[in-house]
Amino acid sequence: MSEVVRHYQAFRTLQTPESKPIILFSAAAVDITQWAGVPQRRRLADEETSGFQREENRSRVRELTKFFHDKRNVTQNPLLGALQDVDRVTFEEQAPGSPFGTLKITYDDYADVPLIELLRRLTHRLEQRVDFLNNGAVDEGRVAQLIELESAHGKEPLASNDASDEDLDNDASASDDVGSDDDAATVMLADETHLVDFYTELKGRIRVLEHLNIQDADEIQGFTKEALLGYLRPIVLVDGQHRLRGAVENAKILTGTPEGQQYILDAVANGTDPAEAENQLLAKQSRHLPFSLLMDESPSEHVFQFVVVNQKAIPMGKALLGTIVSTSLSREELQQVAGRLRQAGIRLEDSQAVAYLTRAEESPFRGFVQTGMDKDRPDLLKWSVLQGIVSIFRNLRGGRPYHESVDYAKAWRENYFLQCGLVGGESDTERFEDWSRPDGPWRDVFIRFYVKIRDYFGDTNDADTWNSWGSTAKSNLFNKVSLTILACDYFDYLYTQAEPLGSLGDVDRTFMDWLKGGRVSKSYFNRDWKLEGLKKDQRTVMVKWSKNWHEYRKVPTSGMPQKFKP
Repeated sequence: MSEVVRHYQAFRTLQTPESKPIILFSAAAVDITQWAGVPQRRRLADEETSGFQREENRSRVRELTKFFHDKRNVTQNPLLGALQDVDRVTFEEQAPGSPFGTLKITYDDYADVPLIELLRRLTHRLEQRVDFLNNGAVDEGRVAQLIELESAHGKEPLASNDASDEDLDNDASASDDVGSDDDAATVMLADETHLVDFYTELKGRIRVLEHLNIQDADEIQGFTKEALLGYLRPIVLVDGQHRLRGAVENAKILTGTPEGQQYILDAVANGTDPAEAENQLLAKQSRHLPFSLLMDESPSEHVFQFVVVNQKAIPMGKALLGTIVSTSLSREELQQVAGRLRQAGIRLEDSQAVAYLTRAEESPFRGFVQTGMDKDRPDLLKWSVLQGIVSIFRNLRGGRPYHESVDYAKAWRENYFLQCGLVGGESDTERFEDWSRPDGPWRDVFIRFYVKIRDYFGDTNDADTWNSWGSTAKSNLFNKVSLTILACDYFDYLYTQAEPLGSLGDVDRTFMDWLKGGRVSKSYFNRDWKLEGLKKDQRTVMVKWSKNWHEYRKVPTSGMPQKFKP
């Protein structure tokens, strides 16, 4: 494997004595693609990677390609990058103390590096970031599944699972999701669970290649060489991937013009290799783009910069932004920027709380919440809906039934929270801080309550039933209105019955008492409510459903309601 060295005239600036330097320079777009990686948050073989860039939007790339086709058009915003390999990027001063100098970037020519070696390098890089990542952190059961999957594929073990350009075009709105949520700045930053999962997926694919005695391939179970290089190149691209791709695509188009083809023919006639002649032409036609390089190699700073850029400039939907950032950092890396994220207006704790519930094995919402990723099912619960329900339990407010004016979650806190045996601390403030931590006691109560709701009322096997759990398409149960009504009514019960919840066992006991010892019918939601054409989130509908449930639950002998349209 050979090394390539690039030199660029550059200017170094330091915004504050405490900040890392920023290097400003310009480079050909095709050069940038060789030393700048784009670690995208995407699904590879149905497994999420650990990057923070959103998936490429083909329609945006096409628009930018057309924009760059007019040579008079320029973009003044620089691409934003940061160090990924501190040993391979250096700034050499023109003179001692001068801000002017030369930026030297060294990178490997990965054309001849086998896929298995790329996987090994990336696992090694993750091991350097997170101390406990090693073979002991690998889920051997998952590795066995991957090997079995390849054995089942027979002679075609390395087939592609990536989405086509057409698929990306069709899902552009879902993957970009600009301004589609009320609070686009909300971002979740969870624990390091997903980094461990991603590490397992990488190690598992290494084991698959070893099992098959294969060193190289274009991809292995959806993990492509190009995707892996996003983590291995010496510089990481924090912002500007679509501008970069548009500039490169435009250069490729120019090489296909009659003038471009003649240039290649002339070069070949003079003894140049055809492939090299095409590369030379591509470099010649490539537009030079401004680049701002932050000389900071910490992943936490990369994520912080990404969040700030996307919060302040081009907000994306909170589900996508949350999904991208939530699993990109280890717990230790998160702590390095947590305070600064809060100061920047990021609702860190809210996002951590929701992030856990969308991924934890014990959560009844695992896999059933929109993440903003490409191929999100439209029938999944919205991120903002789960966040709103979580707030009732975690913040102990918002527990007002749609047909009443009393906030029963707030009333329970004011009257019985001091007697709650699930929290520690002397004062109400101390106890509430303990309760409302992202991983505080509220979470155990929340999970246990909705697991019991799912098991009592729901159907987890058939998404086409009226009481299906995990799909909002048809379910009378798994939707914002019903899930909120049940939470508010449960807190109504806790308050009116003076239940302080002394232990988690009390959740089980009060749940059955709330449902009158089982006299509340399990088939309440498993009926055709005759809602053709009705929007569930209309105020009149929410009030009707809330009143129906409240009256029936209190007196089951009155019979289940028959009318659900206002």
